[in-house]
Amino acid sequence: MSDFQQPLPLETIKEKYRRYMLPNYSPANVAFYFGQGELLYDTENKQYIDFLSGISVTNLGHGEADIVEAIREQAERILHSSNLFYNQEQALLAEALIQHSFPGRVFFCNSGTEANEAAFKLARSHGQKRKGGASEFAVLENSFHGRTMASMSLTAQSKVQSGFGPLLEGIHRIVPNDKEGLEKLFEERGPSLCGMIIELIQGEAGIRPLDLAFVKLVRELCTEHAVLLIVDEIQTGFGRTGKLFCYEHAGILPDAMTLAKALANGLPMGALVVALGHEELLTGGMHGSTFGGNHLVARVAYETLRIIVGRDLISHANALSEYFFRRLRLIQAELPELIKEVRGLGLHIGVELSRPGKEIVGACLTQGLVLNCTAEKVLRIMPPLNLSLENADTGLSILERVFKDQPT
Repeated sequence: MSDFQQPLPLETIKEKYRRYMLPNYSPANVAFYFGQGELLYDTENKQYIDFLSGISVTNLGHGEADIVEAIREQAERILHSSNLFYNQEQALLAEALIQHSFPGRVFFCNSGTEANEAAFKLARSHGQKRKGGASEFAVLENSFHGRTMASMSLTAQSKVQSGFGPLLEGIHRIVPNDKEGLEKLFEERGPSLCGMIIELIQGEAGIRPLDLAFVKLVRELCTEHAVLLIVDEIQTGFGRTGKLFCYEHAGILPDAMTLAKALANGLPMGALVVALGHEELLTGGMHGSTFGGNHLVARVAYETLRIIVGRDLISHANALSEYFFRRLRLIQAELPELIKEVRGLGLHIGVELSRPGKEIVGACLTQGLVLNCTAEKVLRIMPPLNLSLENADTGLSILERVFKDQPT
């Protein structure tokens, strides 16, 4: 019998982690074995409602029939041949992404941090070819763009950067929504800047949306100073914020957009979408990926996009969003000393607390609700876009009960 046909006891799994895994994670005291829709089941068959989506990854939930069928069918046909050859699945996916975003070209990779590394090289190439060797970057304080060297250098969080020695130089930080600071930086460093990267909602910083007027000014200054504007949509893409992509809320077009997480609904995949006019910045041999966009992940990503658009799940998500925000703000009105703010867009929701949220996350997990805490005090709520109203109500009732059980 296969080692995977039956669940192992949790303690056995934990022991194997202790013996064989690097200790860079601190997993919660549960191991999931099965998922269906917005429901997860652990190795002891306990049921949970998923308000996390694997950190905004499984936007279609678990066990979606069309995704399972696409994986099965593609696995029987071909998984991988490399980017040395043409790939039908990749071609169709690239076409679909461009049709639903902006005119341009696509590069496929395996993760969000790789997508941001590719964007970094795109901007550096722009600086070398078009701006006399410009190599500096503008980023926002508290941003998160990944954990490899370039993406970590672009991440303005000391907890991510510390312990690894010197980072890349020429990275300038701006306080989010500080128009004067933004204008001053471009006035002083505009000729030396090759790129600016922003999250329109800072996820790891606590679900903090940027002011739209600030975003529009970023776009104007980047255009004026010939600086490539890269929008990091890794956590916000594919319907999470109530639009297919978050930049649509701001009414701007980026020069490049990075994608991952929900792109293939759980399979590891990233992408860099580059607007027309900049595609010559990364040409033959300048960048690549062995696995990026292989037959399997590209097929699943294509099906994921088809389902989100074809079933109009964004309209459903927006209706759910109204319900979530209304319920959460009613709870906030009852518990103002515990809940400081409810913010976000769509189903990308942050609940800022007056105290650390780790214990609340643990209590919710015990009662069958999966969410997490970021920035120490912000509960992050990101359910699947096709969450049922019944389970939305049940999950929020669990959260309300846990809130009310907290000591005053």
